[in-house]
Amino acid sequence: MERAATGNREMRIVKQWPHNDWDRVWRTLHTAWITDTLKSTWYNVIHDLIPTKERLAAIRLAASNQCDRCVKADTLIHHLTGCTPSADIWKWTRSRLAAILRTDQQCIPNEWTTRPQFHLWILQRHNATVWTIAHLVWYITNEHRLSLTDYIDFLRRARWKAYKMPRRMRIVGNYLETL
Repeated sequence: MERAATGNREMRIVKQWPHNDWDRVWRTLHTAWITDTLKSTWYNVIHDLIPTKERLAAIRLAASNQCDRCVKADTLIHHLTGCTPSADIWKWTRSRLAAILRTDQQCIPNEWTTRPQFHLWILQRHNATVWTIAHLVWYITNEHRLSLTDYIDFLRRARWKAYKMPRRMRIVGNYLETL
């Protein structure tokens, strides 16, 4: 009640990560050239609404915060990029993003999956990067068959659909050819 009386309506995620550029994160999400299904899934990931063991243990719905596959804490970043088989998928995706961005894989942080506060100089390159990360997030959070070959097939089908769109050249150019 005190918070409502003082007018402090700051979101939980903003309080949790105060040093992020949240205006850029939300702008990246809302201007992304992806379907509404992908946007809603990425919205849930950005706002930390995915039920990881860490989140469930914090509200006492899980006995521990450890991952079922390994002994590390099951955080959202760990779920998306750190634990097998999602680590293999993220490693492959980072190599493809590095080719799109013409940089080293080490320059692409894991946090881009949960807080996309980057802005890339060439708009088509930026849109292709956002498109790729959004598809990665959707695949890892919604698919039950997490294998690299299935993920590559999923991306190829999604790219084929994107390339059939009439404004594709202006939005992403040929940057998705590296996938």
